[in-house]
Parts: sequence; structure tokens; C-alpha cells
Amino acid sequence: MKVKLNSNMITGVLFLIVSVALHILIPSQIRTYETSAVTAATVPTLLIRGMILCSVILLVQGILSKEKTEYTISGAIFTKENLLRLKPVIYIAMLIAYALLLPHIGFIISSLLLANGILLYFGTRKWWFYAIASANVIVAYFAFQAMSVTLP
Repeated sequence: MKVKLNSNMITGVLFLIVSVALHILIPSQIRTYETSAVTAATVPTLLIRGMILCSVILLVQGILSKEKTEYTISGAIFTKENLLRLKPVIYIAMLIAYALLLPHIGFIISSLLLANGILLYFGTRKWWFYAIASANVIVAYFAFQAMSVTLP
């Protein structure tokens, strides 16, 4: 199956999905008992509605554009070219895993795993890069301790 898309269409759809989800979540995240016209949820609501508007404009602009790339959807998903395109997705998955692990295993261990895991994932071969990343985590931990900020 062949599909013609451009970056504006893809970005417009992704941000439209995110902004609609955020718009739906606002009432549960920002509870206000105020009855005035301007409440604590007013500015976030306006910003997200602006984001919806910009997403729709971007999507329409992408649909009306003549420059589109043709993609063939087939069963060959795990080609080397497609795996290289997944690098940002895997990086985001590492960040999500970090956020999920942080409360359970603590700041030092989860940050060491993230910093060194990212270096390993992107193919860093110099050992002192790993040492610097690990030292930064330790220094950050003790800096926050010195400021009496509790880390998980």
C-alpha cells in the first residue's frame, strides 16, 4: 500500500492528538472552585486551544502542499533504514523508563543507568565519557543534598 505524506501532515496530526489529550486532561489536573471568568485553568486552556489551532493549520497546510513523499507500507518493518528511524523513539522510551524507575530505585542508580545507557546506545567508545557522565550524576546528587533538596 502506498501513502503520500509530508512532514507537516505528520507533525500536525501528532500535535493535534497531544493537544486534544491535554485539553481533555485539564479539568482533572487543574481543579478550580472559582466562579469568576478567569481561573487557574484559563491560561493553560487558552494555550492548548492555540496549540490545537496551530496543529489544524499545519495539518491543512500539509494536505494542500504539493510536495509529498510516497511511502510504501509493507511487511518489511525491521530493515536497517527503518531501525535508524526508530532511534529517537528508543531514546524517548529510555527517558520514559527513567521516569518510571526513578521513584522505585532512586536518583543515583536510575540516573547512572540512564546516562550510561544513552552513551552506550549511541555507541560511545571512550571510557572517560562514561566516567564524566557518572561523575556528573554523583555531583548533582551531592549538590542537591547540600541545598537540602530531597531526591527520590
